[in-house]
Amino acid sequence: MFESPYPIVENPDGTYSFLSDYGINYSIALFDASFHFNNIVIPEGNIVEFSFGADKELPIDKKVTDTVLQFLSDFFQNPQNVLLYVCESIDRKQLPRKRVFDKWFLKYGHTDLEKYDFSFSLDDIIITGAVIIDAKNTEREVLLNAFLESYQVYSDYKS
Repeated sequence: MFESPYPIVENPDGTYSFLSDYGINYSIALFDASFHFNNIVIPEGNIVEFSFGADKELPIDKKVTDTVLQFLSDFFQNPQNVLLYVCESIDRKQLPRKRVFDKWFLKYGHTDLEKYDFSFSLDDIIITGAVIIDAKNTEREVLLNAFLESYQVYSDYKS
C-alpha cells in the first residue's frame, strides 16, 4: 500500500529507527500495553502502545508519514494485533499530535481497522489517544470491553 521511502532499522533493544533526508533521526517503539486490557492474552497477536518521535524539530516530510504508515501496515498484517496510541502531553501539544494521528489514520484508509478515540483529564492535563483494532480480531469484543473498563478507571481518577 505504502512504499517505505526511508529504510527502517530494528535496533538491538527492539525499537525501530530511520533517518530522514533532513538528517533527523526518528524512532518507533512498541511497548506491551496488555495491562490496559486487563492483561488479556491474544493468541497469535500483540497488544502494544505505539510511540513515535524525532531527535529534533521536524520539517514537514511526506516520506516520514509514508514510512510510519508502512510500518503500521506491516504491524496490522496480523488482524489479532491491537495498537494503543497515547499522545505525549508533557509539552501540552497532545491535541496537535492527535490531529496528526487522526490524519494519518484517514490517509491509511484500511477499511477493516476500527479506531476508538479517548480523552480524559488527569491532574489538569488532557490525556488523549486511540485504540486501533481490526474488525476481524477474534477477541475484538473482549478487548474493547476490557479497555472500556480501564478507560473508566482512568476517567474516574481525581487528583
